[in-house]
Amino acid sequence: MAQKYVKEKFEYCKIIEPSATFAGLAFEQCTFAGGALMQEQDDPAYGLLVRDVSLQKCKVGNVVLYGIRCDGVTVDTLGHSKPIEFEACVFEHVVLRGNLGAVRFSPAIDDESRKVLAPAAVKLYEEIDWALDITEAKFSGIEMWDVPGHLVKRDPETQFLVRRDAAAAANIDALPFYAQILIERAAEAPYETSVLAAPARSKDFEEALDAFRKLRDLGIAE
Repeated sequence: MAQKYVKEKFEYCKIIEPSATFAGLAFEQCTFAGGALMQEQDDPAYGLLVRDVSLQKCKVGNVVLYGIRCDGVTVDTLGHSKPIEFEACVFEHVVLRGNLGAVRFSPAIDDESRKVLAPAAVKLYEEIDWALDITEAKFSGIEMWDVPGHLVKRDPETQFLVRRDAAAAANIDALPFYAQILIERAAEAPYETSVLAAPARSKDFEEALDAFRKLRDLGIAE
């Protein structure tokens, strides 16, 4: 049974470890001042593990997340004024639902780190049946450049799959303005498929949705 915390406040905490497991935790209506959870050194074993953890209606400050493997994690409604970036993280059976702010999934920024972690992530994903479920998530902003799109459970009406070869072959100038940079990014993504999701909580939602539907009509998205 998970250790449960309700309406508790947690101070800023920085955890930088070569290997550690955080498991069996449930947080409900808790507040986190912020912090860091990251690998001490680039480790292809991805020994920094968050497993069987849930957050429901929590709030979090500025956080740094790097090189983490998340397994069996559920986040249901999260308040955060600053974007949350998962840099070089790997996901297995992770569910995001409810209202969230801006979220970004990106490869390691540093070139040398990317050379170590990217191939390791590819191998891990070969053994994973699905990575993320965002079918019920409503973001104010969302970018997914470091998760294989075909391993993402999505709402096909607002969240679209783009294949790297189709993005690379697209005539960028002929695309809706909103989608041009995103398709360029999809053509350079580390995986063969990416997901473009219209941010339901953004003022640009309708523009994004219209642009992605046009990409589908053109055969670039599905």
